[in-house]
Amino acid sequence: MAEADIKISELRHLTNSLFDCLEGQGVDGIHVRQSQYWKVYFADAFEVGPPTLVMGDVYDDLNDMRAEVHGTNDDTTLWHAFMHLSGLINIVAYAAENGDLAKRVAMEKHP
Repeated sequence: MAEADIKISELRHLTNSLFDCLEGQGVDGIHVRQSQYWKVYFADAFEVGPPTLVMGDVYDDLNDMRAEVHGTNDDTTLWHAFMHLSGLINIVAYAAENGDLAKRVAMEKHP
């Protein structure tokens, strides 16, 4: 496959569109039934040989992302935050496939 750059602006637009779609459907959360998951470190994911599986946890991902986004933005923090983001994106996909997206409850109007 030929090399080509992927625009950050396009990734941001596509990602925002997906979250806008979820929110437009009334989704405001995820029921997490299993927080641990298997993952492959990105360094292994782009190698031809078989990767090593490691265990991740969505709550660790969320807590680390919170700390890293509000902390310094050095090179290490940036790649590490994106690695945690991938775990969180995976739980959204998993929840969507398994019916674990949480919809906000509509407020009843009383006369």
